[in-house]
Amino acid sequence: MQAPFCRDCFTGTLRGDITPVGTEQIVHNVPSYVSLPPEGARSLGTVVIITDAFGWKLRNTRVLADAYARRVPCTVVVPDFHKGTSLTEKFLILADALPTANIFTKIWTYVRVVPELVRFLLYNRYAVAAPRVNAFFHSLRQELGPSGKISVAGFCWGGLYTIRLTHMSPPLVNCAFTAHPSLISVPADIDKVKDDTPLSIANGDDDQYLRRAKMETVVKMLRDRERHEVVVYEGAKHGFAVRGDIGDPKQKERGQGSEDQAVGWFGRWMA
Repeated sequence: MQAPFCRDCFTGTLRGDITPVGTEQIVHNVPSYVSLPPEGARSLGTVVIITDAFGWKLRNTRVLADAYARRVPCTVVVPDFHKGTSLTEKFLILADALPTANIFTKIWTYVRVVPELVRFLLYNRYAVAAPRVNAFFHSLRQELGPSGKISVAGFCWGGLYTIRLTHMSPPLVNCAFTAHPSLISVPADIDKVKDDTPLSIANGDDDQYLRRAKMETVVKMLRDRERHEVVVYEGAKHGFAVRGDIGDPKQKERGQGSEDQAVGWFGRWMA
């Protein structure tokens, strides 16, 4: 059975170089971070981000939401689908330091992080979280009507929900983008992707969740379907689209590439 997390889920760089410019609001009864397009720009629609395990308050995710809002341009909503149980930045800092820690520090770190992890797994397993994610999109679709443009971007934990939104008929979203999705079933989840919901996938060539053989299967299944795409980033680690080290030129390039991929996809299918 596939583990709920891989090592790279708990590593990555926290952004401290940019201040998010959006606001916190309640959107369809869910606390959310909302980023608006530049003043005077014509919004193409709404993009909803389904986050990784670090949730709606992670600075990296909020900065990415701001980039989408500015570049697409569109309204971006980052809901708290974890209902206050997201892993914290403290968790990320502690877990990231584990490989070089001594035995006593490792034991103390595990004592501190395991309860937080268990809480996350308990409250955010698929059977519990899927109804709240789907309810949000149903409410948003009802609000915006059939002509409203809604897209979704999902990362790691959020990738599974993003891909399964593309299984729905009639569709709730106009298009979908996911980077380094976790816990998806290959080929089952890819086989159920419908052509009326264009899907774009960004992943490393040997991600800890989608290893090389699985990625090859995903590419083969979608390469001849005109409304879908898969972009493979050589050497990219799990989490590169959100928590890659911008101080490393290669990681920065891969992260920027996935952002460009998402912006281009939304612009194409929401226009």
